[in-house]
Amino acid sequence: MSASPFDDFSKGLSRAFEFIVDPFHLKKKAEKDATAPFDQPYLEPTRWFLTEDEMLRSRNGSKREGMHLYSTGNRVKLYVASAGYFSDVADDMNSVRDGDLVYLTGWGTCNVPFKPHEPDTKLCDLAEGAVKRGADWRMLVWSNLTERAQNHEVRDLINSLPPPEKYGPARFVYDDRLPFPTSSHHQKSVIVRKGRDLVAYVGGVDLTNDRWDTIEHDQAELRERTGIKCQWNGWLDAHARVEGPATKDVAQNFFDRWNAEPKPSQDLMNDLLDFENPAYSNLPPIDEGEIPIDIPQDGTHAVQLCRTFSPDYDHYGFAPQGEQSIFHARIKAIRNAQNYIFIQDQYFILVPELLDTIMEMMPSIERLIVIMQRTVEAEYTGYAKYLYDMVAPIQEKYPDKFKLYTTKESKQLYIHSKLVIVDDVMTSDSEIGINIVDTELVQSPDNITVNKLARDFRIQKFMEATKLTYDELDAMTFFEACDALETAAHDDGSTAIQPGLGWLASSHRPGCGPEDDPAKKIKNFFNERKNAEK
Repeated sequence: MSASPFDDFSKGLSRAFEFIVDPFHLKKKAEKDATAPFDQPYLEPTRWFLTEDEMLRSRNGSKREGMHLYSTGNRVKLYVASAGYFSDVADDMNSVRDGDLVYLTGWGTCNVPFKPHEPDTKLCDLAEGAVKRGADWRMLVWSNLTERAQNHEVRDLINSLPPPEKYGPARFVYDDRLPFPTSSHHQKSVIVRKGRDLVAYVGGVDLTNDRWDTIEHDQAELRERTGIKCQWNGWLDAHARVEGPATKDVAQNFFDRWNAEPKPSQDLMNDLLDFENPAYSNLPPIDEGEIPIDIPQDGTHAVQLCRTFSPDYDHYGFAPQGEQSIFHARIKAIRNAQNYIFIQDQYFILVPELLDTIMEMMPSIERLIVIMQRTVEAEYTGYAKYLYDMVAPIQEKYPDKFKLYTTKESKQLYIHSKLVIVDDVMTSDSEIGINIVDTELVQSPDNITVNKLARDFRIQKFMEATKLTYDELDAMTFFEACDALETAAHDDGSTAIQPGLGWLASSHRPGCGPEDDPAKKIKNFFNERKNAEK
């Protein structure tokens, strides 16, 4: 019987480095029912971010160099849907001139328009224009077998542009430096230097097909007509634009990988699959240009950049023991929850450390809301079991506090987010993540003080799910907004969401027969697969 890709995934996460538990988190919290008044959440950034010791532990004892532990004074713009991100990054790319630069990392690429109503905004058009104006353009992209043809097309177009005068000739480099054939690079970042200004984008959105979409998810015809659509009618994700000290951290992550030895794609298999790279050399630090960078520090957002690098790959000079700071930061954030946790996730499957932490916190919070991708991956051996093993313990013990939703099948939407928002204070997303805590405070209808950026973003995510306006949701208490989600999930089909897995819900119906038992369904699923593979 062949191994499932989810087997490797789950085992890898189960080898997480040991957590440092804040002594504060060891104090027993008072239990609350599902409708208890909200408690005042923690507002200080240092309460949410990893400490020096915690960051060191997330790297298995290897100190992280060249980056802030966290930075303040940043200006962060969050994108609840990707259309705004594509538009803004295109504008930034179009504004670079001689001596400027554009550096990108990605899981995959495709030569699609960033502004569907403007045909000259395709990825390679933007790159060609930047290079003609004298800017340096570099891309570091995973050697993606699943989308090899479209990545090769972009690679060939980018590397056919006039080569850079220094550190070349490659502008597009494939990166295969990973521990296993099933591993992949998922970092999605863009760094743009424009004169004295430095801007960075990080999050979940790749510059490839299927990604461009609006918050209404009603542009299926435009997406198909302009070549954006690949499989789905819409895409749910999250991304961020950053100005301020944290931009240098995003840039340093790019240099860590670009300058790392050994260089990628060096073996015969890469030659056979056409993943070999042109020659290139190390790039200098972001602030070594002829024009000094002017980094603003007047923003209200504190930012900690977190990453994931496998401990099973021993050639990362910048992370010789790996790095799991995203995972450690997520666990810390969940342990800080006073009232609610909101998760929008592509894979809400079993991660033992995550499940244990959630179960520890459920007695003392009022809500855990999860909006997850429909189980299109259920055909893979093991996926259904990992999903059930994550969801069932929470649902069984806390049915009044746990709300699970997915998208309506008729909408043909794909949830790609790895988003966590806690208490309208802290927000975090994706494989290279910025954990954000805003110092601009607002009073919520729940009679507590929260952070403006996180609350605005949570309201926009609820807008996406319910079709209600910002003003309508802004006036609601959190419980009223939860009721709006529940109403949307049971509507006539006009909104995006529906209740979570039907087979999970059936396990809680009175009189549920053995044939409806989800555990039995999963066992049958495994047995059928075993018989088919004998």
